[in-house]
Amino acid sequence: MSIPNGELEKILSHLNDENKIVAKSFLSWLLENQKEEEDDYLTAADIEAVKQGQKDYRSGNTKTMEDLRSELGI
Repeated sequence: MSIPNGELEKILSHLNDENKIVAKSFLSWLLENQKEEEDDYLTAADIEAVKQGQKDYRSGNTKTMEDLRSELGI
């Protein structure tokens, strides 16, 4: 999936300073951890992490992205 030129910059320009720090941190992490297209598969560790995340959500130890957005008002 591709985004139009300038769309990411437009989104970032509308963030407040605190959220820009969060976005920079996330994008830096994403850049460091991105995989090549031919590496687009789930490892056993990925599958286990998804299962653990689902378990944590069901037990109330974590929140969905939608919940966080709602709480942050974004």
